[in-house]
Amino acid sequence: MADREVSVLVVGGGLNGLASALFLSQQGVDVHLVERNDKTAQLLRAAGVSARTMELFHSVGLEPEIRERGLRLIPGEHWTEPHSPVDLLPRAILGAKRLSDIGNGRAFVMEEGTVEVADASPMEPAWCGQDRLEPMMIREAVQRGARIEFGTEMVSYEQDADGVTAVVRTLATGAEQRIRARYLIAADGVTSPIRESLGITRSGNGTIGHVLSILFEADLDSVVEGRRFLIAYLLNEAAGLLHRFDETRWVFGLFFDPERHAEAETSKDKALELLRTALGEPDLPIDIQLVNRWRLAHDVADTYRSGRIFLVGDACHVHPPAGGYGANSGMQDAHNLAWKLAAVLRGWAGESLLDSYEQERHPVGKATADQAWIRQTTRSEGDGGHPDLRNSTVISTGYRYPEGAFVGEKGGEALETELRIDGRPGLRVPHVWLEREGAKVSTVELATDTFVLLAAPDGASWADAATAAAGALGIPLSAYRIGTDLADAEGRFLQVTGLTPQGALLVRPDGFVAWRSPGAAGEPRVLLQDVLEQITARA
Repeated sequence: MADREVSVLVVGGGLNGLASALFLSQQGVDVHLVERNDKTAQLLRAAGVSARTMELFHSVGLEPEIRERGLRLIPGEHWTEPHSPVDLLPRAILGAKRLSDIGNGRAFVMEEGTVEVADASPMEPAWCGQDRLEPMMIREAVQRGARIEFGTEMVSYEQDADGVTAVVRTLATGAEQRIRARYLIAADGVTSPIRESLGITRSGNGTIGHVLSILFEADLDSVVEGRRFLIAYLLNEAAGLLHRFDETRWVFGLFFDPERHAEAETSKDKALELLRTALGEPDLPIDIQLVNRWRLAHDVADTYRSGRIFLVGDACHVHPPAGGYGANSGMQDAHNLAWKLAAVLRGWAGESLLDSYEQERHPVGKATADQAWIRQTTRSEGDGGHPDLRNSTVISTGYRYPEGAFVGEKGGEALETELRIDGRPGLRVPHVWLEREGAKVSTVELATDTFVLLAAPDGASWADAATAAAGALGIPLSAYRIGTDLADAEGRFLQVTGLTPQGALLVRPDGFVAWRSPGAAGEPRVLLQDVLEQITARA
């Protein structure tokens, strides 16, 4: 007999586990999360939030607060401007022998990124550290009904045909309880004891080395003469990577030799010595706040699922930090899985819909890991012209699912050579600004917890048919007709989505195109009922 029954148990309370709890609670799913650490943000590395991830946070109402509490990213070319406001962060990646080279003009530019995503997304990327982001996610998930327990570890679990029974222990008291869940999400990190216990293997280039990350506060602006930058590679005897964490704090990471630098793991004095050598500032006052060690690696799980257990985030893909894709990719895993679990739990989708989680996210996870690997190796070699390098917006927002829960042409690459978000099934819906009751709304904002049918101006029959077909199947769906329910003031909708005035686009609850009809068809209701049955594994 279980002490508690839930729909989904999440193990791990980092960004990916919290995203799982947040997006499941957004879908109205009963979710319980346990995390063995007693507080959030154990690893303060992730700060970059991509435009696509900001879309997801916008759907749960967190986007304005993230922008308010984080730094504003601006084009990298502005790094040369001294004494810019501290809340502005140019997307510049620099190389220098010591920190003062950035102020005296001896640094060299490795990348000058842009933040222009106007044609791809209604959102701009943001810069917000984990210790600010995670409490927001917890608050929002709890308000939506999630139960989140820190200082609690899962000590054992058993899986059967109908669910998972887990024993969890409160570390402060030693008290144990049995939780019975229909499904379990393993968000338990790079080493993932759950993945290991399931015997899931990984493929990739393996471990590159170990990195020592030092979170510290110091007046580095005085050394660089007020120049703002995203990342600086400091190339000297204590070579490493420096990036701004927030207005006053910085993170420095250097390759870590366990034998040579073992003392730095536990001694702030030794870490301070390494940091001052790297910065080239022996007398600068520095307050070290956190030192931790982590493994720099390139590995992707060979499967993302075992029965009723799913891997998300670092548990299923780990790769170098170059590009900032890790945490964003993990949160997008969680979002993809959440609506599918909700659909199955509510009974309007078949169990095999859950197979599409791995079909969709594994190719994207592998391709993203490979892109991070390319960036890591080419930056260290000083060569940015790798033939397989993909545009960052393609990686973060313009990826396409080669297979999965959609009807239409399948196959091809997860990351195409050019950015083409053009209405094809398997891609995120193209971003077009529309108007609803006088207010601007993006097509990306319309589908968050239901299917959405977008009918072209002369496609009224599609909207009526979709409503009828979804109603017969018990599938949540909202239908809109462009020009009637939603105004296309810029006149871009047909061109961007690839539709004629008689066509229609079906969008999934996660914002991805599920089906497209460029023009009219014979029996809209029959066709759409068949499409919805295929997508939701009801056929």
